[in-house]
Amino acid sequence: MKILLTGATGLIGKELGKALVAHGHQVVSVSRSAIKAKKLLPYQTEVVEWSGHGVFPGEKLADIDGVIHLMGESIAESRWTTEIKKQLIESRVNSTIELKKACDQNAKNLKFWIQGSAIGFYGDSNHEKVLDESSPQANGFLAGLCHDWEVASESGITNSNLRKVILRTGVVISHQGGALAKMMNPLLAGIGGVIGSGEQRMSVIHLTDMVNFIVHAAETETVKGVYNLVSEKPVSQKDFIHFFSNCLSISSGLSIPAFAIKLAMGEMADLLLQDQAVISTRMSDSGFKLQYPHFEQILTEAANWFQNPFKDTAPHSAPAHIYYSEQFVALPLEKVFSFFSDAKNLEKITPEWLNFHIVSVSTEAIEKNTKIEYQLKLHGVPLKWITDIAVWDPPHRFVDNQLTGPYHLWYHEHSFESVTGGTLMRDWVRFQLPLGKAGMVGLPKVYSDVKVIFAHRTEIIDQILLNN
Repeated sequence: MKILLTGATGLIGKELGKALVAHGHQVVSVSRSAIKAKKLLPYQTEVVEWSGHGVFPGEKLADIDGVIHLMGESIAESRWTTEIKKQLIESRVNSTIELKKACDQNAKNLKFWIQGSAIGFYGDSNHEKVLDESSPQANGFLAGLCHDWEVASESGITNSNLRKVILRTGVVISHQGGALAKMMNPLLAGIGGVIGSGEQRMSVIHLTDMVNFIVHAAETETVKGVYNLVSEKPVSQKDFIHFFSNCLSISSGLSIPAFAIKLAMGEMADLLLQDQAVISTRMSDSGFKLQYPHFEQILTEAANWFQNPFKDTAPHSAPAHIYYSEQFVALPLEKVFSFFSDAKNLEKITPEWLNFHIVSVSTEAIEKNTKIEYQLKLHGVPLKWITDIAVWDPPHRFVDNQLTGPYHLWYHEHSFESVTGGTLMRDWVRFQLPLGKAGMVGLPKVYSDVKVIFAHRTEIIDQILLNN
């Protein structure tokens, strides 16, 4: 099918786009910036530029079979001021009305409309009941926002043949970002602990299950109506933090009083303090089976990404910070891997401000145990860096591990996968700063630098590989 996907550059959108293409579908991705999206989207796609305001370009809808509408500003980025509330409403409700109007006029073969929403629709469970798809809407800003977002898809022409699916999503868990990324750094610094009483329940879902259900919904004609996207049972916030800390073999920090959260976040504190005990009675009835049905399975899988890669030989090793990046290149796997198998090309894809130069390579061609020595300057400070090729599995994977350098740990895993239309490159960098917890002061700057370096690399790889 040919599927229009909004919210394509978000955490869920990127994974969903990859999954849809892997299932043989053609994806048309909607983004505020076509230039930015073409760099960020890790799959073959046509990009339509649209901000969510004004008329949607109707000519792009003529042969669309389905819409998956996930567009919306994050509800957890800023305190809910009057202006932020306005942005949250406009990015969801107004964009839905405009897109639905354009579909009514232009998408004559539209078979399904899959719409994002959230379990915030149900409000507080009050530590008593468990809520399901039949539960009523609550009061409050978030519940009203979810309701209005869902109802917006009913605007315009009523097409009795159009299959509609509403996705009321819980807290999405993934090592790649989202809620878990906000928790990780405080936990690793020893200051992340239980919030409020900790008895308030959370309803979570693994990103993989979220994506797989949306693909299932797109492909299954009997899937229609409202679905709660959550694991089988809610978990208390206290149990969530303690289990995840145990997975990482670290101690959680001191509890954070509810009044402090309310003071810092205002009305948005409801996201952390409300009891949200939600289950799904409809997912399994649709024939869908969760890969990670229990919160313990979800957190164990996520925690594995943060483990020290040398944990087996050093059992008490502290967990690592992680930086994840991915890029689609419209070239065959062998050609892309060949570029990275030449050490000299590292200089070509590194920003000039790092003054990066290769001093020596221990073998004529890169192979397992090859030692590479570099010189660079980081913020004006000259550094010597020696890495070892710890894993060499051409043309699919290699790992460079820092032997000497500025970090306590720097373990960079590169993977290459042949996908529809080209190659998907993934990078996982697991790192630890020097000086233990005291070194955490420099973490924001490290993340900022690494993000800039990878952004430059994304830009330059496209220029070099696609123009040669």
